Amino acid sequence: MLILSGVVSASILVVLGFTNVFWVALALLTFWAMVDSAATPVRQAYVNDMIPSKQRATVLSFDSLMGSSGGVVVQPLLGRAADVYGYSASLAISGVIELIAVPFLLASRRQGSLADQANASIAASETEPRQS
Repeated sequence: MLILSGVVSASILVVLGFTNVFWVALALLTFWAMVDSAATPVRQAYVNDMIPSKQRATVLSFDSLMGSSGGVVVQPLLGRAADVYGYSASLAISGVIELIAVPFLLASRRQGSLADQANASIAASETEPRQS
């Protein structure tokens, strides 16, 4: 789901950068927001499942810091690109930047973690003995 949403989201941004029809742009923007909104809880659950509980607070804090720092660096650059090349180019560039995450998601997937299985927490709880 994360890989698919990353590719779809980035593709929408690139296409959005090349459309000149307002209603098409509005529909694409709406679809992009829905894809991103659907991917956010999946990403949070995936990250939580990948991190041992003793390190979870530290890693999640670092993840938040990197997200904020990335916004501090990337957003002004995209703003400058919009000033120089226009909003269309800035949207297309942001789609390309978003595509950079896909190889990292694929590498994470190749590790074969339980977090990659849709029902990993259910399967883990079923293998544990139940106390009566």
